[in-house]
Amino acid sequence: MSAAAELQISDVSVLSAAGVGLDALRARLREPGAAPGGAPAEDVTQYEGLPGQVAAVPDFTITDYVPRKGTKNLDRTTRLGLAAATLLKRSLDERAAIGEASWASTGIAMGTVIGSLRSSVDLDIDIIEGKGTDLVNPAVFPNTTMNCCASQIAIWHSFRGPNSTLANGTVSALSALAYAARLIRCGHAERMLVGGVEELSPHTAWGIRLKKEVQESVFIGEGAALVALEPAGADAPPAVATVTACEVMFAPERTLAGRTAALRRAVDRARAAAEAAGTGIDLVLPGNVGTALQTAEESALDHVDAERVDVRAAVGECGGALGAMQLAAAVALGRPGTGVLITGVDESGAVAAAVLTIEEHA
Repeated sequence: MSAAAELQISDVSVLSAAGVGLDALRARLREPGAAPGGAPAEDVTQYEGLPGQVAAVPDFTITDYVPRKGTKNLDRTTRLGLAAATLLKRSLDERAAIGEASWASTGIAMGTVIGSLRSSVDLDIDIIEGKGTDLVNPAVFPNTTMNCCASQIAIWHSFRGPNSTLANGTVSALSALAYAARLIRCGHAERMLVGGVEELSPHTAWGIRLKKEVQESVFIGEGAALVALEPAGADAPPAVATVTACEVMFAPERTLAGRTAALRRAVDRARAAAEAAGTGIDLVLPGNVGTALQTAEESALDHVDAERVDVRAAVGECGGALGAMQLAAAVALGRPGTGVLITGVDESGAVAAAVLTIEEHA
């Protein structure tokens, strides 16, 4: 994606282990050593014996964001995403006069690794060991589908634009950004809410630790972050950032050299687009510090001379939501007029590099 038809980020919402909102994220990014919170209170015993720390969104209750009716059977993934979308819509409505027709043409592109793994496992257990297929609660079945969160957001807020969920590992949210940009440029949506969501559950926590792809010193987190992406122009709300570039590629050879080469190509293309737009790279937000893929990312970035901030240290390992957290962090930390480079490498071979140019309104 190039800057041919300029697209802007009009607003950002984020819920993470750091708390709710950009201010909480900014404070944690500036003090990454601050001790994260623990597991959700109702699940705390299920995490006992797990190597390393876990941290949930603190004091999260969905009814703080939407009315209680209709929330009983929503899983945690959907609740987090719905809360982020509600915050984002509320903030945009306060900042700009956005009509119902504009909201109706809004779509969603959500990144995730697998959706709610806990919902799928719990339903399987209920069928195999409990009630069988005939007596399970049909209201919880939608939680097992990967697109549940994005669909529920659309239903709750009457968004009728394209509704998609992209599963591309830790670069899912950046893949969603590139996909949403194409949809807008092809005239399929007036605005896209783009981001990622992952829930903290014993299932994902144990899976991450057993795979040993993330260092035990990195806590396992959760969260949801969304950006409002739309064409820049006089009719758009004030921008917090411009999407200068977003490159998503794949390394056919899943080796250190193969991943390094693929990410370097993505980074070089993103930097070239930034230079063409008159933007330099002042801040880099790498996505693989503290993981088995850190060396590949560092090698691909060895020619980029700019300050680096580790977002994962602040929000924890949060799967497909990490790229969305990086987008939010870019807005939280970037100074007006500066360019922020966001990168990531996934075990699958997917790589991504994006550049945001921070605007005066950030």
